[in-house]
Amino acid sequence: MNEQTKNEPFIIKAGNKLKNSSTTFSLILVYIVICIVLANLSPYFLSVRNFMNIGIYGSIMGVMGAGVTIAMLLGAIDISQYAVATIASIVSATMLAAGANIFTVLFVAILIGLCAGAVNATLIAILKIPPIIATLGTMQIFRGIAYLVTQGKTIMIDNSSFDIIGKGYLFHALPVPIVIVVCVFVITFYVLRYTSFGRRVFAVGGNEQTSYLSGINVISIKFGALLICSVSAAIAGLILSSQVGAAIPSTGAGQEMGVLSAVILGGISLSGGKGRISGTVIGILILATIQNGLTLLSVQSFYQMIINGVVLILAVLMDVIRSGQLRKK
Repeated sequence: MNEQTKNEPFIIKAGNKLKNSSTTFSLILVYIVICIVLANLSPYFLSVRNFMNIGIYGSIMGVMGAGVTIAMLLGAIDISQYAVATIASIVSATMLAAGANIFTVLFVAILIGLCAGAVNATLIAILKIPPIIATLGTMQIFRGIAYLVTQGKTIMIDNSSFDIIGKGYLFHALPVPIVIVVCVFVITFYVLRYTSFGRRVFAVGGNEQTSYLSGINVISIKFGALLICSVSAAIAGLILSSQVGAAIPSTGAGQEMGVLSAVILGGISLSGGKGRISGTVIGILILATIQNGLTLLSVQSFYQMIINGVVLILAVLMDVIRSGQLRKK
């Protein structure tokens, strides 16, 4: 160890270790520590039923997180997901109340996701509006439409077929939401790892100009990624409304940064081009477990908001450390 390394601040040394270690492995260790702490604080934590509850709660964030992962690998931060989920759930509830077939409802919900994604992609890929600004605007628009359509009222859902999406069990053992999120993660892993689209997502996120010069259609890749992101939000909206038994226009308001926290915590770089879906899975598990633990310990929602904010800041700080920005300064 040379003198310069010796005199480096602790946070720089921690950054070097973080950069040289596996992010997924580090997160697994963090998750184990969190589980040990919560197991000692609550006698109800270490049970199969509770871990099933964590999986069911995390399924909504997980489905959204898979789509956000693909978008953020391009360096596109999408904060309109909960608003898209709300629109999809409200239209689905309205159609079910009118007697529509469940398969028609699912098709229309996915179509809504595609339309919302196309709007975001047009603003970001063609009109060159910064992603966080574009999706902040569309979030407000989609949320406003939800309130206008419902007049601010909750639409109740009474449909046994639709209930299966959020409350059903496969083989009387596996909750359907967990099955859905596992399938979504497997498909996302395959797309990113083994398809030309996935490789191009990493290429565009790493260096857009070089990707363009090498013949990659950057606009189409951005469109594809943002369409997937919004479709995943629409699916999550169906799961959520099925669990709650209602479509609520205020769904997810104020929780928009939760999914981003999990994805960034999982190692997806804010600048794009770096990260793995496995990291997102662990990031989702960590946040869902913390939320579950706080609920078991009867921690007030105000404190939970503070803790969620701290987690977001720490997640971004980890990304800054991993990228080496502290050393550059």
